[in-house]
Amino acid sequence: MKDIAWRSIDRQELADLLKNSPTVIAKAVRETTVYRLQHENREILVIAAPGGAAIVIERPPRQPRRRRQVGHVVSRASR
Repeated sequence: MKDIAWRSIDRQELADLLKNSPTVIAKAVRETTVYRLQHENREILVIAAPGGAAIVIERPPRQPRRRRQVGHVVSRASR
């Protein structure tokens, strides 16, 4: 399983996130709602509990791959 990150958010952050991110799917289980959202070109899960508290679960952003810089190579023919 790939690494995931989670953080808690308050009611206002939840409202902003739901307003600004397209919902892929939402499911309710009793008083808890699970949202699957597209946010900043990434998929996240939000678990909203009663009382306004919520948890955001997401993969950390990918780090750009570091590639070695190869210096100029002199071919044998040009020596």
